[in-house]
This record gives sequence, C-alpha cells and structure tokens, in this order.
Amino acid sequence: MNLSIDRNNPFSVPICRRHLLNKNGSTKQTYQITLDLSDSSISFAVGDSIAIYPENDPFLVDRLMRALQATGEEEIVDKRSGKKMTLQIFLTSSVNLSRLSRPFIQCIHDHETSHAGKSHLYHLLQPAGKELLAEYVATHEPVDLLEEQKQAKPPLQELCNLFAPLLPRFYSVASSYKTDPREVDLMVALARYTHKNEERFGVASHYLIHLAKKNETKVRIYVQKTHDFTIPEDGNKPVIMIGPGTGAAPFRAFLQERIFLGAPGKNWLFFGERNRATDFLYQDFWESLELRGRLKLSLAFSRDQSEKIYVQQKMYEEREALWQWIQEGAILYVCGDKTHMAKDVDTMLQTIAKEVGQISEDQVKIFFKTLKAEKRYLLDVY
Repeated sequence: MNLSIDRNNPFSVPICRRHLLNKNGSTKQTYQITLDLSDSSISFAVGDSIAIYPENDPFLVDRLMRALQATGEEEIVDKRSGKKMTLQIFLTSSVNLSRLSRPFIQCIHDHETSHAGKSHLYHLLQPAGKELLAEYVATHEPVDLLEEQKQAKPPLQELCNLFAPLLPRFYSVASSYKTDPREVDLMVALARYTHKNEERFGVASHYLIHLAKKNETKVRIYVQKTHDFTIPEDGNKPVIMIGPGTGAAPFRAFLQERIFLGAPGKNWLFFGERNRATDFLYQDFWESLELRGRLKLSLAFSRDQSEKIYVQQKMYEEREALWQWIQEGAILYVCGDKTHMAKDVDTMLQTIAKEVGQISEDQVKIFFKTLKAEKRYLLDVY
C-alpha cells in the first residue's frame, strides 16, 4: 500500500541542479535549486509550495554535543514521532537548535549546582524578570545556555524533550509541472545573520545551498497545495503579478504554464531587487517574453540610484494603465514579504483606486475586500 506523501510522510529526492542566479558583485546570493522528482509519484501545480525538511549544520550539532558532554551515540526517543534514534541524528534532523524556551531554561536551573549560575537563572524565571527573560531568550540559543551553565547535568532525554521541533520550510514552485513533470525549480535566497559575533545562515537555505550534496543527499519534501493562489481557468483573463526578489518564483511558474497552454490573456510583472546589473533574476526569461509581446515588465532596482525605488513606486508611475487593467478584470497577485512589501503594495493600490478610480475613502476598502472575495486579489506572503 502506498502511503500518501504529506507532512507526516515526506518523500526523499535529490538535488539535480543548483546554480547562482545573481551575477558577480551582487550583495545577495539567490539560487535556483532543482529537485529531481523522476523516481517519485509527486505532482504539483503552479501556486503550490514545496515543503522542505532541512537538516542542521554539523558544526552546530557538534558544538551542542560537546556542551552536553555527549558522544552523539546516546539513544534518544523523539517525543513527537516516538522513534528511537541517536542523539546526533536527533539534533541534526528533528529539532530547532536556535530557539530557546522558558521550560528549557527552567530545566537547566533545576539541575544547576553552581550557586552563581542557579541564582542568575532564578532571577530570569521570576515574574519580575519577565523582560530580562524575553531579552535573554531573544539573544541566546540552547548551546549558549549550556556553555554558560557548565555545572548543570540534566537527564539527556528530559532536556531533549524540551527542544522546539525543526519545522519544514516552504518554497513556492518556480516551474510548471506541465512543462516538465520530472523536476521542480525553487528560488532560494541565502539567509545570513550574526549571532554573538559569529556569522550564521538560515537553516533551510544553508542546507539547500551548502550542505546537501548534489545528486547524493536525499532531501525530504512534500507538496503544500495552494487554495486559490494559481492561474485563472479562463486563459483570457489578464494577470498582474507583483513579486520582488524570490517573490517572483511563483510567477515564473505562472508564465511558463500560461505560455504552454497558449493562454491569450495579458501578463504584467512588477519585479524588484537591489541592482539591475547583478540581481535581475531570470532576466533572460522575462525579457524574452517581453520581446514576444507576452509580458509587460515594470522594474524597480532599489540601489541603482541615490533614492531607493521599490515596486510600489513603479505601480504609481503606471497607475493609469494599472487601473485600466483592473477595470478589465485583471487578477492581482502579490508574493513576498508581508511585513513591509505587501502592506506598501496594498496602500499603493488603495491610493491608485482613490486617485485614478475616483473611489471615495469610505468605499475603497470595500472595493478591495470585494476583489478578495471574488478571488481577484490574491496574496502569498510570509
């Protein structure tokens, strides 16, 4: 009996291709990661996401094992799956090594024999130390705590039960199943940050870009189906796609499929990045469609001039045409950062509706609420 491939039963596939999309001199690293699906029964649709179960950096795993004074061969039971495994495998593939919690600190406190160490943690755990605890959790990882509290010797299984789970990361499919069902492309930007003066990388991007060996490492995945974020069934419908950076990933898939299906509807992409010379991701693909009259392209490269320009400014420059497309029944898609970009885009759309569409302040929110209800204003934001 074939088990369904899902969150609880991921399928393992290799990376068959991996190449840098940025050019030399870029301040970013964004890769196309191509997964080989040929030995699987996995299918996907444009708008879907691929869930990736990453693995932790062996360097960080080894450091944590040293802090635990463990060899890595100790047997651990993963409380979530109930499976037995070695400590090294558990720390590599099952838990979040960067997230520190109050129960984890409480456990170390309870088993700390040093008076100074116990006193420090005691103050953090008191109601009056709520703000100090929040600051400590925000700036420390489990390994930091274990290295600070060297006298604490909690039972290994008890401590392992307190690690947060290593959750899957989701990447929009950047290719169409119809054009090639044997592979799926993802756009992966390398995440970097500094922790205690050490350069660190995002767990999933580091795994996919640096750690996983091409054609060798088996990456555990499943497909997260989209609800509504997909191309219209009616190929005549015009589409407006707004996706800076890796937010353009689903739109590459949308356009591949629209072209494959011969959909006659108009396509318009608002794309943004830092510098045109180095960060115009998939430039050849977009420009070839533009030359063929299949794509209207509006570009915002924020660092090519003294004043930063983003996609919402380009939308305002094109406000008359943009409003005309909306009046013609275009479907609006927004993909990318929800904290800033999506909010700025929404604000700009409302501004355009008021200025060009002559919609009153009272009616503009109703207008866009109606567009969302009609599935003509769709967001995939994170």
